Amino acid sequence: MTTLEDEATRLEQHGRRWLLWSFLFCPCHLPVTLTILATVAGSTAAGVVLREHTLVVGLAVTSIWVLGTARGLVQVRSADACRLPKRAVR
Repeated sequence: MTTLEDEATRLEQHGRRWLLWSFLFCPCHLPVTLTILATVAGSTAAGVVLREHTLVVGLAVTSIWVLGTARGLVQVRSADACRLPKRAVR
């Protein structure tokens, strides 16, 4: 049986993982992300789509970043709300 503190810790770790992975899709890294995607998918149909629809792919990557960051922040804040306030030691 898990305690409320264990559940809050698990929720916070899960939220931090969401934040970490969504950081890879951050728009400031978009040129690097698009270059890696173009290199990996260069000779495939996905590479053609990437080359022809760069704006759409850029918007999709940015959307992934926004949604992943939002989910991570919500989970971290939920974990903080689950925790019981610490009692002052006198």
